[in-house]
Amino acid sequence: MRVCYRFIIGTFIVALAVACSQVEYEFDRKRSPLGEADLIVTVTEPFMPHGKHTITVYVAQVDEPAQMLLETKMENDGVPFTKKNIGLRWTSPTQALVCLRPTDLADSAIVVQLGSPPTAELRDGC
Repeated sequence: MRVCYRFIIGTFIVALAVACSQVEYEFDRKRSPLGEADLIVTVTEPFMPHGKHTITVYVAQVDEPAQMLLETKMENDGVPFTKKNIGLRWTSPTQALVCLRPTDLADSAIVVQLGSPPTAELRDGC
């Protein structure tokens, strides 16, 4: 029974260390054409080298806190992401596109639509 408790406590400590060691940073931010919202993309680096990074899309509308819309994983070959890998652009006053281009894998896109509430959808291709 004692071994079981040690295993559970050890597993909890490792899980806590992994969760606390990941760092999320703002990758890019673009203001909407009419200025009513900011599109924010962050990257969270994995605990393990060459693991999948977490890409998170937020929208911050005027006078409101940023709202998380979508989170997805993206492969990385060990080289830091550039704006060629993750591209942001507004395609209309209320719609934006986040293009995800991992090295040697198929592209995907996150389509963001402002509204009440704002939405985001992950699609194949870019």
